[in-house]
Amino acid sequence: MENTPLSKYTVSFGLALALASVVNALLVVAKEKIPAVVNGLQKLTGYQWVTHGVIVIGLFAFFGWLFAQFNGGQGIRLTANRLIGIVVAGVVTGCLIIVGFYLIGD
Repeated sequence: MENTPLSKYTVSFGLALALASVVNALLVVAKEKIPAVVNGLQKLTGYQWVTHGVIVIGLFAFFGWLFAQFNGGQGIRLTANRLIGIVVAGVVTGCLIIVGFYLIGD
């Protein structure tokens, strides 16, 4: 699996997933701690969770596209194992931020 070539979109959107997972967690914490954030998100679409989802999905799509444009349009080059490690690290970090916040910070 290590030598299997990955498409630029597999790598790009894998990296975007890791980034979006962390941003999602930080947005959850910001909404819980700062009432103005919830109010602002609520005003945008009428429901704070809809706006939250739009932001996270929008960032995922934007950064997936952006990362695919690196290296003259060839995308970021990573091995499969490295990409898996980055995705797992991003998702676990996002989960730990949320769990840590509710266990310790709330």
